Amino acid sequence: MVSSYSITGVLRSDNGTYNCKLKIMDDEIVSDPIYIQVEGLPHFIRQPERLNVSRNTPFNLTCEAVGPPEPVEIYWFRNSRKINDIPEVSPAVLSVLGLNEPAIYSCEAHNKKGLTASNNVNINIKDLPSPPIEVKASKQLANSISLSWVPGFDGYSPLNLCNIQVTELIQSNSTSSRMYNTSVPPYTHVINPLKPFTEYNISVSCRNEVGWSLESPWIVVKTAEGAPSVAPENISIVLNGSNSLKVNWSQPLLSAMNGVLLGFSIKHTWKVYGSPDKIYTEITNSTSAVIPIKATNATCTVYVACYTVGGVGPYSEAVQLVIPGDGTVASATSSTPATGNGNPYLILLGFICSLMILLLIIYGAVMLIRRKKETEFGHAFVSSDDSDIVVNYKAKRSYNRKAIEVTLSTLGISQDLQQKLEDVMVERSLLTLGKVLGEGEFGSVMEGELQNPDETSQKVAVKTMKLDNFSHREIEEFLSEAACMKDFNHHNVISLLGVCLEVGPRRIPKPMVILPFMKYGDLHSFLLSSRIGSGPQHVPLQTLVKFMIDIATGMEYLSNKNFLHRDLAARNCMLRDDMTVCVADFGLSKKIYSGDYYRQGRIAKMPVKWIAVESLADRIYTVKSDVWAFGITMWEIATRGMTPYPGVQNHEIYDYLLQGHRLKQPADCLDELFELMYICWRPDPANRPTFTELKQYLQKFLQGIPPAVDKEDVIYINTSLPEDSELLTQDPEISDMQINVDSQYVHITPSRSETTTVIVDIHGSDMDEQRYILEGVSEERCGEPEQARAPLLHDSLLRSRAPWCESDTLLDGNSLTEELLYADDSAEDSEIAL
Repeated sequence: MVSSYSITGVLRSDNGTYNCKLKIMDDEIVSDPIYIQVEGLPHFIRQPERLNVSRNTPFNLTCEAVGPPEPVEIYWFRNSRKINDIPEVSPAVLSVLGLNEPAIYSCEAHNKKGLTASNNVNINIKDLPSPPIEVKASKQLANSISLSWVPGFDGYSPLNLCNIQVTELIQSNSTSSRMYNTSVPPYTHVINPLKPFTEYNISVSCRNEVGWSLESPWIVVKTAEGAPSVAPENISIVLNGSNSLKVNWSQPLLSAMNGVLLGFSIKHTWKVYGSPDKIYTEITNSTSAVIPIKATNATCTVYVACYTVGGVGPYSEAVQLVIPGDGTVASATSSTPATGNGNPYLILLGFICSLMILLLIIYGAVMLIRRKKETEFGHAFVSSDDSDIVVNYKAKRSYNRKAIEVTLSTLGISQDLQQKLEDVMVERSLLTLGKVLGEGEFGSVMEGELQNPDETSQKVAVKTMKLDNFSHREIEEFLSEAACMKDFNHHNVISLLGVCLEVGPRRIPKPMVILPFMKYGDLHSFLLSSRIGSGPQHVPLQTLVKFMIDIATGMEYLSNKNFLHRDLAARNCMLRDDMTVCVADFGLSKKIYSGDYYRQGRIAKMPVKWIAVESLADRIYTVKSDVWAFGITMWEIATRGMTPYPGVQNHEIYDYLLQGHRLKQPADCLDELFELMYICWRPDPANRPTFTELKQYLQKFLQGIPPAVDKEDVIYINTSLPEDSELLTQDPEISDMQINVDSQYVHITPSRSETTTVIVDIHGSDMDEQRYILEGVSEERCGEPEQARAPLLHDSLLRSRAPWCESDTLLDGNSLTEELLYADDSAEDSEIAL
């Protein structure tokens, strides 16, 4: 007997032991067991999870898959690019030191049967939340407002607190603001206490663990009407004939009504001996009322109050009138007179008190003047019974001719800034000032000589301020630049030698910042002088590129220390004696403590033509904003000090850049160098290079430039003359001329290129990735040095108009090779013509 069992669509659950049973009559026969193991692609039991992480904060991702068959190896991918060339055995944990921008991670599990890809997970960077929206008042009472709002984007971090700013609008145009903090959720809050019938401006901002959002758009909310807060004044009662009384009063200020005054409520009670009191209420909208006489030989008590939609206000004090049987009483007055009807006794008492205060002030002034004289001269000559004059001098305060001692505390700067500058303070006696090197609207730079502790001296530059035009805040900003430089120690970044104080005009402490003396001054003045000065001189391209490398190196150092310069330009770079450049002028620089950007709060004068387009729009600065300014600085160097965007006004720059315009390529600037400038001006900051990459590109570019030679020794030959110029070569004098050209200085380019056949390995891969490698080049170009032909920029950095030469090859060890097209093992050869 033969029996079979088939399993269609085998699953992992089909793993296990199988046997068959045969039953003959009452006997049961069981076969030997067999074990079936289902092998297939790896199966994930744990995939990477979506995370929200703080900027530059380490985190881990876990990927675990199983077979069979085993082992299962894990490859990690970031933004669809493989991270590890050597696989890890499952389970695998990827440790990431930190991210500056969001990324997408995934993993692949491989075994002998193939591979399985995990889900893509987003790793988001926690950021500041967006402003709340739909802020509205759900309920308005006389003394409170119920507010609700919808939170904005939380920046991948839960909101934990919201701040409500309430500003009262007053007719005098002055404002008073109050802050209310409330925990969220829920996103509601009752604001109290508030004034009735008053308009308020309200906005909301919320906070997560990164920081506060911007404020929401302001809304105007008005509280409801309330009851008046004061009573009428000057209540009086007079007999109005034999049957009625007339009550008069003064209307209080409308500002105390807490709403729209609707009228007055008059309450009058009549007390007759031996009978219960009778209470009556009248309503009127004028400041007088006639009430009938309810009884004689009685006491009438009158109260008056104001009322609005919000209710009835407080009643005035009681005013009583006795109504006799014969009606001889004429009137009665309130005990609460209106403001301004003063008691003459109170006026007299006030006059006496004012006179006494005036006498005390005069006495204090006389004593102060006398004490000042005693301080200056002491008690000198005193009378004595003897014939000789006795001098009894006792000085109240001593003076000397030494300079007045000034300290950081006398400048009025913050305590934190004082602590930062304590260890760089220099005694004034150690500094000797010389001539003025330069002077501007806000300060000047002077030549000086500083005595060192080892009794030697050095030449220095001293920055000072014109204190007549500056406030304490601006003095603090001036010294903050010195505190900023204190932490720098790099050859391409200017260093701080010290800070000194001296007594200025009107005994105002005058701060001075001591810097190294730069023989050649700032880079912009040097370049301008070399181009249009009294004795113009040629600056070789090699020197200009070295200037750029020095600046990129200095900015790389600053960016690694989380400093934003925000004012990088040729004018703010200084030339040392050895012609190396150092970055200077940190008046606008900022230290980043959290995140990778700085948002400028107050309005300040900024160099518009050097500012990145995103900074012009949102006043947000990042390291990539400094990269933009570095591109402008490169253009300044390449043009030998020309002003950027000639013919474009400052107020036109933003629209000019927004339309896609950029600086034009200088006439004598090589394409490769201008390409490097151009990528610094990309609209998206994420697509701009880092200062480390810029430095490497420039160093590589410099290596490919021939050594600098004297221009007089170079002979230039045009080997591709136009057809119209062929007659020139037929001149016998020219045809007989023998010119020996040194190949060191002249590079002859063929008038047209030749088609070259190369062998390329092609390997099929993912849709997003094509890989090629060149196997051969034309014989005509093989003799040239390979390093001189290496491309400066890789494909991802070149603009579409830039040509790529068929002879360009990659240098070994280039960090950019991973981003270029490459090839792996392939069995298929193809032949293409380039």
